[in-house]
Amino acid sequence: MKICFYARLKEDWYFDLLDFYSNDIKIFKELGHEVVKVHNWKMLPRDCDLYFIWWWSSGIIPIIKANRLSKPVITIGNIHYYDMSDQGYFQRPFYIKQFIKYSLKHSDVQIATAKIELEGIKKLGAVNPILIYHAIDSNKYSFKPNENREDFLLTLTQLTKPNIQRKKVKEIILAFANVSPLFPKLKLYIVGNKKDDGYADLLELVKNQKLDNKVEFLDKVSDTEKIDLYQRCRIYIQPTSFEGFGMAIAESMLCGAPVITSRNGAVPEVCGDSAVYVNPDDIKDISKGIEKLMSDDIFRNNLSISGYERIRDLFSYEVRKENIRLLLDKYIN
Repeated sequence: MKICFYARLKEDWYFDLLDFYSNDIKIFKELGHEVVKVHNWKMLPRDCDLYFIWWWSSGIIPIIKANRLSKPVITIGNIHYYDMSDQGYFQRPFYIKQFIKYSLKHSDVQIATAKIELEGIKKLGAVNPILIYHAIDSNKYSFKPNENREDFLLTLTQLTKPNIQRKKVKEIILAFANVSPLFPKLKLYIVGNKKDDGYADLLELVKNQKLDNKVEFLDKVSDTEKIDLYQRCRIYIQPTSFEGFGMAIAESMLCGAPVITSRNGAVPEVCGDSAVYVNPDDIKDISKGIEKLMSDDIFRNNLSISGYERIRDLFSYEVRKENIRLLLDKYIN
């Protein structure tokens, strides 16, 4: 069938840049369907057999149009119902919350990408909610042993002020400052857009902590560069206050990077026992997590392997492909 794959984006090339879009587009094509990518609701085609719409907050107009055409609609996304940060559901404007509720009630199927997100959309009245986890493609993110890695910590995030707060980037820098004297060769690499509004604050913090030669801001990176960093870093660190899944965490684990994170949001669903968990608001606890992993080669190597195996087995591309095939057979075909 012909599938309209919609997400509100600035440009069409974002569909190829972000894995959670490109994976599903590839899956639909491999299942034998034609895919029309649409990033602006004004360009929405009328002749599609199915409308697959990302994000309940911005998909309301495509949903209304598809409903008027009497065509089936699948919606997907995260709402951060249990996220108490500025990026959480309850901090959103009233009209956005109404858009979300409308989309959850007027689409045929609503896909959540984690159990905690499934609970959230159920509370908001989703009429047919199901769980299908994100996929991390092992053909793209390949394992590299921890023994041969370089001495740097890695974190990836948008450097907007709300994201810096949620991903605890300042806390990472301060924790790194604590452990730096113990590990003189260790560095911290922060990947994110330097044009974002929080970059200047982070740069000032690094200078105040006298870490100019220890912390590097790598700006935006390509997919190839990102994977290379995952495969070279000693530790991936993201002590977040909430994640609707945690794509970067899972990607780094599949590449063999031991992870320091927190038990917030969907993170425990993704990481299980294959991560070092810390209190994201406690700089001393984050410091202890770094010290623990850096000081114990055997533990670090074991965590690298168990993390890789967990993501490979539970969140594979093949598992998501099969779940989407079953979904289409049950609800659409």
